[in-house]
Amino acid sequence: MEEDLRAVILGACEESEDAQDIFKADRYEKALIRLTRDVGKQAVGTISGLTPYLDFADAYEVLTGLKMRLAEDLQDSLRTFAPSIGKLTQVRNRVAHTRPMEIDDLAVVHDVSKAVSAIAPSAWSNLKRTISQLEDDPAYVLGLTINLVADPDNAPQHNLPAPEFDETGFFGRRKELERIKKAIKGAYPVVSILGDGGIGKTSIALKAAYELLDDPKNPFDAFVWVTAKATILTVNEIQRISGAIENSLGLFASAAEQLGGGVAKNSVDPVGEVLSYLEHFKVLLILDNMETVLDQRLRDFLLDLPMGSKVIITSRIGLGIENPVSLAPLSSDDSTRLLQKLSRVRNVDALQGLPSAVLSKMVQAMKGHPAYIRWFVAGVQAGKRPEELLHENDLLLEFCMSNVYGHLSEKARAVLRSMQVLPGRRSQAELAFLNDYSAVDMQSSLLELITTNFIQMQGASMDQSTETVYQLTDFGKQYLDKRHAVRSLDREIFEGRSRDLADLGMRLQAESTASPYDPRTIDIKGPGDFSTARLLRDALRHHERGDVDGALLVCHEAQRLSPAYHESWRVEAFIQAGQRDVAAARAAYERAFELAPDSSTLNYLYGTFLVGEAVDPALGLEMLQKAAILAEVPPVVVNEIAWAHIQLQDFEAAVTAASHSITLKPDRYDGLVAMTTGVRAGVYSVRRKVEGGELDSAVECIESAVDLVESGRVEMLLGEPADRIVQLMDSGDSLLRRIDDNFLLESLDSLLGRLKDRLRVVDPDALGRRVGVVTNVRQDKKFGFVRSWGNDYFFHFSDLMDENEWTYLDSGVSVAFYPDEGGMKGPRAAALRWLG
Repeated sequence: MEEDLRAVILGACEESEDAQDIFKADRYEKALIRLTRDVGKQAVGTISGLTPYLDFADAYEVLTGLKMRLAEDLQDSLRTFAPSIGKLTQVRNRVAHTRPMEIDDLAVVHDVSKAVSAIAPSAWSNLKRTISQLEDDPAYVLGLTINLVADPDNAPQHNLPAPEFDETGFFGRRKELERIKKAIKGAYPVVSILGDGGIGKTSIALKAAYELLDDPKNPFDAFVWVTAKATILTVNEIQRISGAIENSLGLFASAAEQLGGGVAKNSVDPVGEVLSYLEHFKVLLILDNMETVLDQRLRDFLLDLPMGSKVIITSRIGLGIENPVSLAPLSSDDSTRLLQKLSRVRNVDALQGLPSAVLSKMVQAMKGHPAYIRWFVAGVQAGKRPEELLHENDLLLEFCMSNVYGHLSEKARAVLRSMQVLPGRRSQAELAFLNDYSAVDMQSSLLELITTNFIQMQGASMDQSTETVYQLTDFGKQYLDKRHAVRSLDREIFEGRSRDLADLGMRLQAESTASPYDPRTIDIKGPGDFSTARLLRDALRHHERGDVDGALLVCHEAQRLSPAYHESWRVEAFIQAGQRDVAAARAAYERAFELAPDSSTLNYLYGTFLVGEAVDPALGLEMLQKAAILAEVPPVVVNEIAWAHIQLQDFEAAVTAASHSITLKPDRYDGLVAMTTGVRAGVYSVRRKVEGGELDSAVECIESAVDLVESGRVEMLLGEPADRIVQLMDSGDSLLRRIDDNFLLESLDSLLGRLKDRLRVVDPDALGRRVGVVTNVRQDKKFGFVRSWGNDYFFHFSDLMDENEWTYLDSGVSVAFYPDEGGMKGPRAAALRWLG
């Protein structure tokens, strides 16, 4: 094509014409420099002398300036040529500089060549003859010597291998390629390219190296390539490469030889020699197919790399000390395109022209694996049936995966067996239960498997958080099922454990549904939580037995296995709160809340903690109210909201919340709590209004409390709520003596009458109870005095209805009691209850 372009230029110009006018200044100077480089200072810038030194793009540009001198058919052919000039120039430069080819390079050049030579056959004589020779004898190309016009390659020294013509490793992988180059330019001294055998690791490493080689900002003085590739896959067998490097010493000896300029040395310390080169020069060392020579010597070498030099490794197995880039299979679209391109490049008639639907099914069966696709096309080309290659791929699987499986620990292999028996996405906690592993064992096994690409890691949405799950890769599963089938005994064990876990999970889920706001209930959203919920149940049992340390250890194990499961942290918070370690409890609650901010249960439990421990009542109230908004909550949540309002001294809101709780039809206990909280808030609100001189508002507060008392069932008013009614009546009697407004007096008198009537229904004897104030307590003697209605009443520790309230009794505290005027030591307070 280039020869014909130059011939047309010479045919369209006279030798006497000025070459600068024909070529234009920049192209003229470029060609003259090339001519001078060949013949010396005697070079003369004539048209005939300079035309052979025009490269492909320049020759085309010169011809476009001469188009009016060209025959009509030649002009037509150049117009056909024009849309592809950019692509053709790239292909030509890749050939001239021995750079990796693109998969469709041949197809592009072939199609354009056929088109233009058909339009003007006489003008494209060399091109037409070449096409004919290729069609008659494709082996003709093996005898060609490529001698294209090119300027000297100023790239750093390198020994990068010439890439294969039909290379596929970087096909459709521009993002991965850019990531690799960015990583090499970054801070990491070692960058690994990981993936199955035949996934394209070597190819993309070579492509990245060549692109860095041509980068004007390339920081390296030299590029050195060393491969430990030991086998190649053919259609019929896996062939061993003669003389392949078999250990790390051989690898370093080869690297030292390359760094020394190709001079073979018998170095006693090849590792030290390579490190010395890397210290004195900025070298990019590419170590290919490392899984065959992995040992501690190689790891130590990578840890000792000097500043400035970098190492790229390609391997089926990660080292754990590098910045890894994992290659995934090709997408369905890219796989189909690759199959089409290869079929055309290799002229495989059996595959060309097949409908897209058929090709799509084929690449789906090949799982987007480039080596599989190439092996498949080569097999069809060799005369094998496509269906045979798709279903009998043992040879390919052995080539791609056997080296990897041999490196796995027994623990990692056991995890693979559990995933074979129970396919699908599994959480770390599930796999730990199935294999009876600790979190540490499970994590090390998963890391090992991820670096070998037997499994893939994905994020699964779990309400507000994302949990990491693991799944066998398609290629890995095919290999395992064919080469390492699970024994029936192992299968029974894994299936039995899976059933046990499912049964336990369903029971825990039923408990969660029945009592979601009980802190001893584990919040379970789905099967993915079962295994961790089992651990948390064990933690709560340890706590109930008083083994707090054991309980916390189990919580920490659950957190390592399921760091995104909020209950792992919430249960720890509950246990820490029980130990009165408020700081640790709050830290655990905070972590849980970060993971599940929209959990109604968690908002309730965290809010209750913040209010109950007086850590942050205002924030606690916000959380409790959020819980009520997020879900249809039971009375227990509303009761906590009422209590939070009391803590914040918003007594009127507390009464309102308690009244709302009663409308939710609570059971006897929750109704009792609502009444106690609401009437207590009513007493406090009346007291504060009276002290502030807001007597009419005080009456309104009594009215709200009366409405609350009348709304509940009788059994909800027994005990403390009845005494709170007595306390409220006492406050009302005091208020009567301060009001001079007749309307308010009548209203208050009516309200007090309603309270008395309600109390009479609840417990007629309660009408005889009084409210007083503690005036003196002798803690050492276990007695004290209460003043009520102008009299002092003696009480003893044994007179308390709840002995736990003794520590709350102090001067100025309000209490309720039965007055015993006939006591042996004078008036006595019996059945005394603390009111605060």
